[in-house]
Amino acid sequence: MKRKIILALLACILLSIAVLIYLCFRGNNILFFNWLNYIGFNYSIFQNVNIKPPNFIIYNFTNALFLIFGYIFIYIIWSRNKNYFLFYISLITLLNIIYEIITRDIDDLITIMVVFLVCILFYIRFPGVKYEK
Repeated sequence: MKRKIILALLACILLSIAVLIYLCFRGNNILFFNWLNYIGFNYSIFQNVNIKPPNFIIYNFTNALFLIFGYIFIYIIWSRNKNYFLFYISLITLLNIIYEIITRDIDDLITIMVVFLVCILFYIRFPGVKYEK
């Protein structure tokens, strides 16, 4: 149980980092900012940052962080059932791939595949994972 709490905190930290990157560096013409406007959140404070990170950090790394967030929570829910875990992370990955194929973003496709493969390798090699018999 303690490990699941630590993983949930890690997932929330990764999600927070991705949201901060969006708030600080993405253009305000995306749907996310429309939602923030709708609830009355003043995000202009975050956009007064004078640094310019590489485009990979702004566009692709956030996608990787969102995926890792989802994978961790699926692991928390289905850690004892390998088939369900693999099904749900494959489903999330497939839906992401379909979206990126539609938007024709090759860099995001590569990012998704690398994150998926690393996740699978961690799941297989991570100590304490119980396999079904």
